[in-house]
Amino acid sequence: MSTTTSHRLSNNFLGILCCVIALFAFAAQDAIVKYLSGIYPVLQILTIRIALVVIILSVSGVIVVGVKVFRTERASIMMFRGFLAFSAFTTYYLALSVTPLATAAAVYMTAPLFVTALSMPLLKEVVGVHRWAAVICGFLAIIIMLNPGSELFHLSAAMPLVSALCYALIPIITRRVGVSEHVLTMAIYTTAFYLFMCLITASLVHLFPVDNAETGLLFGLFGIWIWPTPLDWLWLGVSSVVFATGLVLITQAYRVAAVSAVAPFEYSYLLWANILGFMVFSHVPEFRVVAGSVFVVMCGLYVLYRERYRSSE
Repeated sequence: MSTTTSHRLSNNFLGILCCVIALFAFAAQDAIVKYLSGIYPVLQILTIRIALVVIILSVSGVIVVGVKVFRTERASIMMFRGFLAFSAFTTYYLALSVTPLATAAAVYMTAPLFVTALSMPLLKEVVGVHRWAAVICGFLAIIIMLNPGSELFHLSAAMPLVSALCYALIPIITRRVGVSEHVLTMAIYTTAFYLFMCLITASLVHLFPVDNAETGLLFGLFGIWIWPTPLDWLWLGVSSVVFATGLVLITQAYRVAAVSAVAPFEYSYLLWANILGFMVFSHVPEFRVVAGSVFVVMCGLYVLYRERYRSSE
């Protein structure tokens, strides 16, 4: 085995390990946010959490890299990455506040399918019949799982689709700028702009309040902010540390390893979400959700397989 091949395999293994740990961290902090969203508005939780994350990452960056951690030549690109992160996580957590963790996670896992669907119009890539078939089947599985038109369907359950669409664009940006940027620099700029968007949104919400925002999605966005209890401050702190760790690890995963090697392991989030959803909230997913999740994963893995097959031709 050549030195180059050995190095690539080593990087891929490191990237996969970082990805799996990061997805567990994201699932764990998602469970914390879901718990807190029953008490505080989602926007308040996200604003406090991301502010703490910015502080954690900035202090860590100065300790590890020095003040040069704040230097970058791609600030605009990373701010756009932060905007995508804000859009992805805000829509996801608003849905999560009123949707079982396993259900939201299953819909969210359509991100790889979105990457394939958008690669033709945005990147001018050729998408073959096999991959288009897998994408269409994956989205059909989500439609069946959400069961639109029935009394059980709620629009909030479909919101993770918007989140997945935004999130699908982040790895592409990460891979393009990650070679020349330090992982902590990317994380700091992303979260800082994320915080900026939270503060702007919070200001608009407080300037233009909505009546009867006491439950559901309206409460998550327009609910009145209250001062957290000492215990809830602790949970917010834990959530921030876990999120910061996950963000650094997932960024590092796509910096050092091939996207095609790392992407399949993002589906480990479904496993963690189901385990934590049952352990913390006693949520037992319906058969329709389990079957849909399995089918979406199969479609996503087939898309990745076809991409590898084409690249090897």
